[in-house]
Amino acid sequence: MPLKFKEDPDFNAHNQRFNDVAGRELKEMLEQIESAIAQKKDAARDESDIYTVAKSRGYNVKALKQLIKERRRDAGELQEERDALDLYKQLVGMV
Repeated sequence: MPLKFKEDPDFNAHNQRFNDVAGRELKEMLEQIESAIAQKKDAARDESDIYTVAKSRGYNVKALKQLIKERRRDAGELQEERDALDLYKQLVGMV
């Protein structure tokens, strides 16, 4: 049989304040997450629009996307990968 504790108004008030603060924090975090999601969607739409313009002007969108990927990477790591690719091409007779 669980123990019953005497009602303590101060304890209950403290718990209520804690719950109120936690509720406000959670609501604020949810709003921030929703805002970040909306910004991400806007950014994705902007990116798509830019690729559409590039394609309409005759640029190769796949090549642009590859350039973006490569510019984000570490230069040394990228060079190592290119060197390995060149070596493999030589080994299989593609060069």
